[in-house]
Amino acid sequence: MTLESLTAEEARVLGTLLEKSMATPDYYPLTLNSLRTACNQKSSRDPVTEYDDGTVTAALAGLKRKCLATFVPYGSQGNQFKYRHFLEDVRFNLGRPELAVLAVLLLRGAQTLNEIRLRASSLHAIDSLEEAEAVLKRLAERDEPLAESLSKRSGWKEPRWRDKLRLHSEEAGPERIFPNPAASPYAGAASQAEGFSQAQAPNAAEGSAQGEIAELRREVADLRMQLESMREVVDRIRAELF
Repeated sequence: MTLESLTAEEARVLGTLLEKSMATPDYYPLTLNSLRTACNQKSSRDPVTEYDDGTVTAALAGLKRKCLATFVPYGSQGNQFKYRHFLEDVRFNLGRPELAVLAVLLLRGAQTLNEIRLRASSLHAIDSLEEAEAVLKRLAERDEPLAESLSKRSGWKEPRWRDKLRLHSEEAGPERIFPNPAASPYAGAASQAEGFSQAQAPNAAEGSAQGEIAELRREVADLRMQLESMREVVDRIRAELF
């Protein structure tokens, strides 16, 4: 089995279908409207997108041609569809831990081992870094690798992992790195007063603090999304019982 590389749009749609199939199975397969909304949600996505129906439909057509998604008719008229992925099929030989990790990689790009463990655990329990690393190695050591490890780079505290279902631009990373202080958007004002050598340290600290705040905000948004999903399930159960 040879997998064709995905476009960025196809990767987002496939990752979204995979995530929702595990996080909210009662509402899966997804309608076009719910899929577009899920692709564009503000949490658990990097980058955040603003796809329209046409973009999502084109991505679905590409995934269907590559045998990664299918259209499921529903309703009385026969011209309405819901959409599901094929990654759980036996031909891919992927367990739930692998599917959870792959969803996170498709939706968030390159991440550290701990970030992957924490985020994937919302879809399937992964109890330790060792377990997360074992899952990633299984994905990376397949005949057709689905993940790969990235060596530690300048500006990274530790190595990262990313999916191999799509082509990646080596210039586009999860963080903006400014090896030349003059290129940093934070360095201009300080350089006029004290020079780049004095401004580099406080600017790096400021950038690090802003990154940590942004990450905390994303984690809070993730928790809110999970809580809302749980509320929907509880409301549905309550309606069925009473």
